[in-house]
Amino acid sequence: MQMDRLLFGTAGVPNSTPKKNNPIEGVKQVHNLGLDCMQLEFAHGVRMKEEVSSGLRKVSYELNVPLTSHGPYYINLNAREQDKIDSSVERIIQTAKISDLCGAESMTFHAAFYMKDSPYDVFDLVEKSLNVIEERLGRLDIEIELRPELTGKTSQFGSLDELISLTKSINSCSPCMDFSHLYARTGEFNTEEEFDLVLSRLKEEIGEKSLNNMHIHISGISSNSKGDLKHLNLDESEFNWKALFRSLKKFDCKGYVICNSPNLEEDALKIKEYYMSL
Repeated sequence: MQMDRLLFGTAGVPNSTPKKNNPIEGVKQVHNLGLDCMQLEFAHGVRMKEEVSSGLRKVSYELNVPLTSHGPYYINLNAREQDKIDSSVERIIQTAKISDLCGAESMTFHAAFYMKDSPYDVFDLVEKSLNVIEERLGRLDIEIELRPELTGKTSQFGSLDELISLTKSINSCSPCMDFSHLYARTGEFNTEEEFDLVLSRLKEEIGEKSLNNMHIHISGISSNSKGDLKHLNLDESEFNWKALFRSLKKFDCKGYVICNSPNLEEDALKIKEYYMSL
């Protein structure tokens, strides 16, 4: 999908949706609220009836509310047992299949935990699994962007460096830029100058396309020395989201901005309003 600006939406069905567990109603509510997109959350497993996925595809197309998706939390491509790695690969493929049926073009997931292993070894394992996933999705004729997420805990694979390297080596991979996690993980990247540096680096190392088709996560966040603790509403957090959006606007970034704050649509609308006023 060609986007001419950033699109704003919620991580899951908006809180104000009358039928909370109904993603089709969620898309309608996103549209009613004046938001632009919605992320399907398969955090606790990929369970969706076929008629729901075809209904989602239809309503998303009719209302022009594009979808992204988030895979299950219990993916770990660096698990100790090979069968756990295999089932993580299967979970990513299942998420891709259902996302494709729903018409989603971009899916994110937390790729792995270091488990005290060397980050270099973990990178090799993740890369190997993603090559297998890419090849299998190709055979299934599923075109979806695989977006390993920039993770918030120092125990998780998914630093900015790792995601840039993965993107360079695997065609269907691009980063899911969770700027709140980047701040929590590093204790840095909370000024307009620092956000400029990140965007410049993406452009230089991955190319213009990395800024023309972004998948961004944002929320307020609390953290300690090990990284993120929990998502907060933007007003309760030190995260400098206004500086981030000034930087994104300056670089003319395009793509999806998915709000993970507990109040979901309230912060999503607040961000959209601020961005549109720039």
